[in-house]
Amino acid sequence: MKTEKTLNAALLLTLLSLLTACAAQTNSSDSFASRAAPTTTTSASTQPLAYCNQKSHEGLSVNLMVYVDSANNIRNDYMKVKITQIPSDFATGSYLEFFRWQANSNGQTYLDPTPTQARFETLSGQILTNFSPVIYWGQISQIAKNSGYSDPNQFLQYVRLVVDIRDPQAQYDVLKVAFYNSSNVATIDMDLLLPAFAASPSDYQNDRGTVRPAALQNLHPFAAKTSEGWTGAQFQSMANGYCF
Repeated sequence: MKTEKTLNAALLLTLLSLLTACAAQTNSSDSFASRAAPTTTTSASTQPLAYCNQKSHEGLSVNLMVYVDSANNIRNDYMKVKITQIPSDFATGSYLEFFRWQANSNGQTYLDPTPTQARFETLSGQILTNFSPVIYWGQISQIAKNSGYSDPNQFLQYVRLVVDIRDPQAQYDVLKVAFYNSSNVATIDMDLLLPAFAASPSDYQNDRGTVRPAALQNLHPFAAKTSEGWTGAQFQSMANGYCF
């Protein structure tokens, strides 16, 4: 009987320990930083915001822009993506995938291992393909051919992607763009801050009184210009140049 009581006590202590650990993990997750979440592009804000972003790496250039619906409301679960340049092997079996990740004030990061889904649209919003976790040339090659284009880089100037971030509360900070070759090896890995965010890198460094982790600060498109004396409004104007 004594042995049974001892075992029950040990099991109770183990259960309490597990519950405490789970609670701590939940609290850590709750502290993850998040991007600005204005309801419209004209919403009042204490800081000028960047509604667009851009990055290039090893022959892949990507622009991001907030998704605005027909009622002029920003949808945080969607993000518009424009590929302005892509490696030539995209036409021969290479493909794109998009992932989302976030970071908390302690510098911890979490990458969602499930790819987000994206679809092709015209620049005016006409849907061309269904949502898919993998983006490849075969999805639109016939549409391109019918439009008189055989080169992906030419055709991509006239279309955009809409990525389903699955994040209506704007809790994720970064979109990871991964380019894979036909052997399924990632040859390009590029991270971009998801708009909207403070246009000034100095303003972005602080999130409601807490210093943002360096992993996010370093991704700000104007991080290298922090000490150059530009105003938030000027940075916002620069970011507008990334819109499409």
